[in-house]
Amino acid sequence: MRYFLIFLIFVFYLFFFLRAYLLSKELRKPVKAKNSLVNSSVFFAGLSSVIFLFYLLFPEIGKYLFIIGFSPVLRAIGAFLISMGLIISILSSLNMKKSWRIGVDENEKTELIETGLYKISRNPYFLSYDLVLIGMLLSLPSLILFITVIITIILFHLMILKEEKYLENLHGEKYRKYKKRVRRYI
Repeated sequence: MRYFLIFLIFVFYLFFFLRAYLLSKELRKPVKAKNSLVNSSVFFAGLSSVIFLFYLLFPEIGKYLFIIGFSPVLRAIGAFLISMGLIISILSSLNMKKSWRIGVDENEKTELIETGLYKISRNPYFLSYDLVLIGMLLSLPSLILFITVIITIILFHLMILKEEKYLENLHGEKYRKYKKRVRRYI
């Protein structure tokens, strides 16, 4: 199970970085917005993943992570959530086509995506990240990881709120109708 979890996280980030790289090459500009909210979110998401991966690679560091309890059942549920997060992240970022970004750039105009997973969730990509983070936490119930995961989820929610304002300003009534039809998460 340990190596399967490492594989899932590796593929999750490989796709993320590959997607960001290829899209930025295609658009000929960065896809990551430059603001403190995005930077903080990326930092804490990365920190959560590094803690998780280091524990999987070097289990002896567990004594420093304040592990609350371990259960093979929770680890299996965590692996399932990480797997679902990986699948949803791939599908939702592909559904976004050229509108996929890391954070909001107020000066940029993007298309409003209402198809694919965006028919059932306004934020399936953020939802995928939340599933991965919660899956990591279930697989490694550590107080340290709990803190970094909660901070990351809160920062992602703040990014969603900022993105909603941006989309409403950009798309107006079309976005307001979309908001009424489709929930924020699920």
